[in-house]
Amino acid sequence: MIPLELVREFERQMKAMRIGDTPLRRLQKIEGLLGTRRLHIKLEGENPTGTHKDRMALLLTLSARREGYDTVAAATCGNYGASLLRVCDKLGMQCRIYIPTEYEGTRNAEITDAGGKIVTIQGDYENAIATCIRECAANRWYNANPGGKNNELGIYAYTFVAKEMAQALGKQPDWVSVPVGNGTILAGVWQGFQSMGMKPRMLGTSNNNAAVRGMVMGREVPVTAPDMTLTHVNDPLAGNYLPDAEDAIRAVIESKGQGMEISDEEMVEAAEMLLEEEGLDILPASASALAGIRHLETKTHTFVLVATARGNPGGVR
Repeated sequence: MIPLELVREFERQMKAMRIGDTPLRRLQKIEGLLGTRRLHIKLEGENPTGTHKDRMALLLTLSARREGYDTVAAATCGNYGASLLRVCDKLGMQCRIYIPTEYEGTRNAEITDAGGKIVTIQGDYENAIATCIRECAANRWYNANPGGKNNELGIYAYTFVAKEMAQALGKQPDWVSVPVGNGTILAGVWQGFQSMGMKPRMLGTSNNNAAVRGMVMGREVPVTAPDMTLTHVNDPLAGNYLPDAEDAIRAVIESKGQGMEISDEEMVEAAEMLLEEEGLDILPASASALAGIRHLETKTHTFVLVATARGNPGGVR
């Protein structure tokens, strides 16, 4: 259980730092093009650092401070590091960011220019997390990585996305489409709807992603994506090691939703559609949520796509 005092402080600090309460906008032009009944977009890129990660970074940093830590650390391909750095600066905490060399969409310059400490790790995201966890234990730093002992906190931070959606709509959406990286935000949005007694169908989108591959194959566990290829388009989402993969898959199964693999070309096309038709600059990996809705056979429902990042902030992991 998450301490009530921590939840209350999280709610206060979200308001103080202008995190959350992001806009929900109707996409009327794209509705006409796709033939959908109602289509909305939740603009998580309106958070201070440009992505949904500000929510999780705030809750875990508050937890660290409450437990007496002075330093938080996490592995990331960019966005989460930028979020942690900003929150730590606001709360008077120290921050260490572990970034794998494998990823292209980093925000290293932004992080170091703001005084953040970056540790570059050779190899992939899994190796960066493993190194970070070891050094957290050795130095008594707070482990702010997704998954593990902080799984509950990370997921809970995103329940507010669902609550804000429901409040803005005044009802439950029929489908909610969410890009899948680690799986944390999809799991959190589903948990948020469940807490309100709502059960929209969840659509998880990505490519070269073990969680979404598992969803597509109807499995209850991640399925390794063979010959995984990282590109400048998919690397915010792609991966075979995903800390909250099982939680994301469970959300899709419980909601009677589905997973959908979206190509790089479709992600770029969806981002271009959002820019040209609605004037919204959305990261292509984040726009995969729109591409997923385009592929659904049903069109006579209320759909919400979660745009996890604005254009080119560095990634969505």
